[in-house]
Amino acid sequence: MKLSSITSFLASAFLFVNNNNFSVQAAVLGIDYGADSFKVAIANPGRSMDIVLNRDSKRKTPSAITIKGTERSFGTDAVNLSGRYPDKTVLEAKTILGALYNDTVTKNYMKKYGTNIVKLTDKGEIGFDFDLENQRILRPQEIVAMQLKYAIEVAKETEGINLKDAIITVPSYFDQTERQAMKDAIELSGINPLGLLNDGSAVALNYAMGRTFAPEPVVHMFVDMGAASTVITVASFKSKLIKNNGVSKNTTIVNNMGYSVDNTLGGSEMDSRLRELIIDHFEKTKGKSTKSPIRNNKRAMARALKEANRVKTILSVNSETSASLESLHEDIDFSMKITRQDFEKLVEDLGSHLVKLVDDALKATELKNESISSVVVAGGGARVPYMQLRLSDIFGPARISKAINSDEACVMGSVFKAASLSSQFRVKDIRLRDSYGYAVRAVYSEEGSGYFAKEKPTKNLIMPKFSTIGVRKSFLDTRKTDFTIDFEVESGSDFVKFATASITGIPEAIKQMDKSLTVDPKPQIEVGYWFDKYGIFETQSAYAIFNLTNPGYDAYLLDLMKWNEEQVQIRKAQSEASSKSKSSGSEDSTQGNESVSSSSSEPSNSTKPTPVKSRPMPKTQQKYEIRRVALKVQYNLLNSNELTKEEKKSALDYVKSLEKLDRERAALADAKNSLESFIYKLKYFVEGARVIAVTDEKQRNEIINAYKQAADWYEDKGDQATIKQLQDQLKKLKDLHEPVHLRSQEYESIPEKLEDLKQVIGSISELAKKIETNYPQEEIKLVDINIEKISKNIADTKKWIADHESKYEKSEPHKSQTFTTKDIEEKIKEQTNMLAKLTREVIKIVAKPKAEPKPSAAADKKESDDLELEEPKLDQSSLPVKLDDDKKEPAHDEL
Repeated sequence: MKLSSITSFLASAFLFVNNNNFSVQAAVLGIDYGADSFKVAIANPGRSMDIVLNRDSKRKTPSAITIKGTERSFGTDAVNLSGRYPDKTVLEAKTILGALYNDTVTKNYMKKYGTNIVKLTDKGEIGFDFDLENQRILRPQEIVAMQLKYAIEVAKETEGINLKDAIITVPSYFDQTERQAMKDAIELSGINPLGLLNDGSAVALNYAMGRTFAPEPVVHMFVDMGAASTVITVASFKSKLIKNNGVSKNTTIVNNMGYSVDNTLGGSEMDSRLRELIIDHFEKTKGKSTKSPIRNNKRAMARALKEANRVKTILSVNSETSASLESLHEDIDFSMKITRQDFEKLVEDLGSHLVKLVDDALKATELKNESISSVVVAGGGARVPYMQLRLSDIFGPARISKAINSDEACVMGSVFKAASLSSQFRVKDIRLRDSYGYAVRAVYSEEGSGYFAKEKPTKNLIMPKFSTIGVRKSFLDTRKTDFTIDFEVESGSDFVKFATASITGIPEAIKQMDKSLTVDPKPQIEVGYWFDKYGIFETQSAYAIFNLTNPGYDAYLLDLMKWNEEQVQIRKAQSEASSKSKSSGSEDSTQGNESVSSSSSEPSNSTKPTPVKSRPMPKTQQKYEIRRVALKVQYNLLNSNELTKEEKKSALDYVKSLEKLDRERAALADAKNSLESFIYKLKYFVEGARVIAVTDEKQRNEIINAYKQAADWYEDKGDQATIKQLQDQLKKLKDLHEPVHLRSQEYESIPEKLEDLKQVIGSISELAKKIETNYPQEEIKLVDINIEKISKNIADTKKWIADHESKYEKSEPHKSQTFTTKDIEEKIKEQTNMLAKLTREVIKIVAKPKAEPKPSAAADKKESDDLELEEPKLDQSSLPVKLDDDKKEPAHDEL
């Protein structure tokens, strides 16, 4: 191999390894965590963004978890267990994130599901009671954290790489409390959050990914009907040339203008109404024959809810179906026919909700119906034909668009956002303005002027509704005393205080300033605030800003005037020098010599002016200068639901203990499966023709008795067995299986391997004969070929083959061979190497240049005579082309 080839190979290997390591570090996720189900998408360098399949090879996973003691089940497994263990299963945990015990959403949740919810604190914080050891209560944040961690672990398994960075979507209507609860859940899950993204913004982002837009804004409406709620988002799209590193680039601008929400309009509400229809029908037809009300049976209610969801899904594509439940309550079977018309009657009033929701969205964004270019439908609930019909009534069928994948638009938008935040990805340049749906105002007292002035209360709207998330802002107030700000957030038609900030250090900052230089004794106080990447409001900085007179400003003006005069003198001197140079250049040499002689003989009485040296322009100064002094800010949330450090540590320790038990349980299940499957394997193994050929009856009976004993042991003690006991049983069976299995393989493989060896020896023998026949001994001696040694090697190997064939034929099949295929393979390798070496030496003989015969003197003379007598022949094509006298153009000018 050439050096350059080796270098290229090493370089390629280096790049391959580094690129693989790089992708592990750079992969990011988007997680659409919905009330009913969640989806995960991945962006990995070198691959297109796509959905991560779960363990069932599905593209979405139910947002469900069942906790029985120390055993947890997720996704579909949890949904399947919800009918048997309704009090141990949590569905739609997202809907009560940040909720308090007396909130309406909590009461509705407790009514709908059989889970036991208890009041944890005096503030009304809630938790799930699963009847765990030490009376441990799990908060909704912990439940969501477990599900998010499960999502990440499944993604790691599927992709085979380490994953941690993610964008997670949340409903646009999530307020400060709900966003804080989600933040805590993410922290407990171990995910590194790149940020939270509103559902509607994620869908709008997905819509923009594959489209181009004109400079003039176009407005689209996105109707996202999920399980828990329906959100209508209004977003504008346009393109704009934006300079980046000096290069103008066409960029898509997506602006979340606003939204409206209805928490009673969603797939979950439809499920509840269908369940009521089923339960009402059961009570009418079977109620008199039951001992207790079905509504007190949590299992029956959970099963009916699950059946209602199935019926709803079928009715979205079919006109009728049947709800059927065996042993629904007190061993009574239930069945009823439900038509789409029946279902539409149940949800008829929800149509008016949708109309109001559209009106609210238009009002919130100050737009008219005609301003909406199209209505894009997203979310699983939007597939309900009745809802699509109502949207068509409002906007007309032509404006109803299905231009996106309604189920996956949100998660694909979130993973695109995650990729755009990383420099490792080259994605379309889309700038998104995400917005927060609640206004925030600052309430504080302004200082009055004058000795007897009173403080004046001020309400400053610092964050209007739908303000931008992730952009730092500030407001100003002029004062010389410390003060406190109350921050209030919009709640319905009023504002509610949710945080305070104490700004201190203003008098101390004033004392630091020179009073003679201050323009105003009262500084401006700048208070900074923003919605962070979670959409949570906070203020962390404040400054006292002083406007001071610059004491060096007058000196700067004088110096600047002097500098200007110097510049005039310099330009004048340069102009005179240039004129003198031109005049002296026009005189002849004689005049020049006389002038030089005259000037040298006559002494000069004039003196030359001292030239002014150029200096830099004085540094610009302003008459007034701004000085900023940092102040102390004490920001406090009122009734904060953020988990304390102790609560987070306790939650993490508990999850770690569960994960340890999960691993032990998985190892135990794996040991059981391995033993059980090996027992079945031995049963069919011992009946195989290959095994019968290499065993006697005694050996087969030994295997049969062993797997029967193991099967009996497993049936009696398998449930209580430890991992070690299961592994010991498996080892006993493998100790019987392995020798027989190896013998059966050897019995078939030895003849094949011996034939392979014969072919190699045949090739060596054939090549050796050709060498002896075609090349003289003188040439053979010049290379490393010894025919005698080769002949002896051929004879010895043939004898070796014959001996081993004899041993094989005389051996008893049920006993192990005295040699193995490995011995033959080593012999094949040895002879193959010899064949390769022999081939290389032959190539050397063939490639050696042959000596050309020396020509005789007569031949030289004959060739010389021929050269002298032969006339040179001209190549006609090399002659100049003859031109036509008239046209004066070369022949074949068309060529």
